[in-house]
Amino acid sequence: MATKHLIMGTAGHVDHGKTTLIKALTGYDCDTHKQEKKRGITINLGFTHLDLASGNSVGIVDMPGHADFINTMVSGASGIDFVLLMISADEGVMQQTIEHLEIMKLLQVKKGIVVLTKADLVDEDLLELATEEISEFVENTFLENAPIIPVSATNNRGLEQLLNEIEKLVDSIPQRSAEGVFRMYIDRIFTIEGIGTIVNGSVLSGSINTEDSLYLLPDEKEVRIRRIERHGKKAETIMAGDRASLNLVGLKKNEFQKGMLLSDRKISATNMVDAKLTIFHPDFELSRWSQLIFLIGTVRQTAKIHLLDRESLISSETGLVQIHLPKEIITQFGDHFIIRSSSDDRTIGGGEIIDAHPLHHKRRREKQIEIVKKIAAGELNTLIIGELEKSILPLRSSQIAIHLNLNEAEIIEIAEANNDKIINYHDKNGLILLSEKMDSEIKSKIKDLLYKFHKANPLLPEGKNFNELLGLFGKNKTDIHYPTLQLILADLITNNRLKKVNNTWALMSHKVLIDEKFKANIATIEKYIRDCSKLFCAAEDIFIDCDVEEKRARMILTHLRNENKLVVINGDFIHTATLEKAEKVIREIISSNPEGMKLADFRDRMLTSRNFALELLEYFDSKKITVRVGNVRRLKK
Repeated sequence: MATKHLIMGTAGHVDHGKTTLIKALTGYDCDTHKQEKKRGITINLGFTHLDLASGNSVGIVDMPGHADFINTMVSGASGIDFVLLMISADEGVMQQTIEHLEIMKLLQVKKGIVVLTKADLVDEDLLELATEEISEFVENTFLENAPIIPVSATNNRGLEQLLNEIEKLVDSIPQRSAEGVFRMYIDRIFTIEGIGTIVNGSVLSGSINTEDSLYLLPDEKEVRIRRIERHGKKAETIMAGDRASLNLVGLKKNEFQKGMLLSDRKISATNMVDAKLTIFHPDFELSRWSQLIFLIGTVRQTAKIHLLDRESLISSETGLVQIHLPKEIITQFGDHFIIRSSSDDRTIGGGEIIDAHPLHHKRRREKQIEIVKKIAAGELNTLIIGELEKSILPLRSSQIAIHLNLNEAEIIEIAEANNDKIINYHDKNGLILLSEKMDSEIKSKIKDLLYKFHKANPLLPEGKNFNELLGLFGKNKTDIHYPTLQLILADLITNNRLKKVNNTWALMSHKVLIDEKFKANIATIEKYIRDCSKLFCAAEDIFIDCDVEEKRARMILTHLRNENKLVVINGDFIHTATLEKAEKVIREIISSNPEGMKLADFRDRMLTSRNFALELLEYFDSKKITVRVGNVRRLKK
């Protein structure tokens, strides 16, 4: 059977025996700091592990119970799989007991055991009363059916039963998936001489190996893993559900800070998130704009919280909020957070991130709030649609997978099954997704642009080239638009909306239409060029002598070129009939002069200037009809 990777947390009021019990179970004292020893309470997070009879080794996070250290407690609670809620038999349920349980609920901890500590300090009657009180206290919570085990670290009462219940619980909890983005908040940083920087944390998702590279976020600095330790032992791999120590190279200790996150890829930072927020404090009312302490992972910031779907929020109510942060953080869809009062003396509530990169809802526009409500509903196809609807760019399935902290294969499956609402295009790099609205708007812009171009240029069979169509995206143009436009154009051709003409795209319905006036203008310009005494005609002479407006004349010149009536040589126009005559002259001269044709011979026969004769000969050279050998030209074999 594979080894489980799980983390157990301890919670409860100060001095209810959490650290003492952990020492009795593991032999390790989590109070390692001098101040903790002096004061007799846990201040910092303590970390150890428990080796079980099954062979599993469970990581342990010992969290402080004192009210002054709730922030530290929250950072430890992030990422735990189950909790031991410690309640002293002689004191019962206390303020931090209540607060810790609420925090566990808000952080979506689903499993746990209630431990009735210091059982040796009370008689059996009081122990029974304490058990009844606890049963009532945990009613309607995730601990409602959890075992309540009286223990004593002094005389070892109940320790074996507790270990057995932990074994059962570990067996019942599914292993977290090692797929997806590797993320680990840093909760401890130190250096060891000769080894370097060590960071500790709980792995939230994904997996990594020794020698892998990681990014320190939000700074996006790259580091390499020299050594991994899991539960104090060297490991080659760690994954979601592990407590780990990483020996990192590439940065100095002062470049690491608590609250930073390590990831195997770059994740966009944010200072604004949309969330579902639940208030549990009975005496607090959240107004439309509030300033509170925001805690997520090992991050603590003072945040402004904006209610989106109501004017106020009170105890036991859940609402949609936008949270504005002074500094950027790294978070993803589904992450849980806690909020505390601005004086940091009480926990107010908490919730779940539903959008790590939202639009700014300052004016609470109804359309924007509807998108937030759809995302909050939580159905995967709705979440993907929500991501696309708020984006001003097409998105790759890999980007959405990171935003939603989901497996990309799952995103692709949902997108392809909902292709009426989630427009998807495949290219060599994966799947590009657009909202139905964005796809429709891009196609409409393409067709409108081509319609106007065809209307202004009725003689041109061509439309717009790729770069001209790319200009539709204006200043918002990014690398994603290149493949997106290629795929959309291909789709429009497949559906008989566009056609490819030379190196341009035109409307399928477009036909070259020539009215009587155009026909007359075409005939005039063609005759002028064909009869030109100099052989070559400059554009400016054509506009003036033919008395045709320049824009129309240029259109006709392009039309005549498309009809193979004209050729442009060095910017001037020559009729193809003149070229045919010139080629005939060349062949006649060379056939009667086996040694080759001189420039002067050709000039005299064509009755033109030396320069024009030379231009013509160079044209025929380029067409592989003639070849220059010294001062004469011969026909190319």
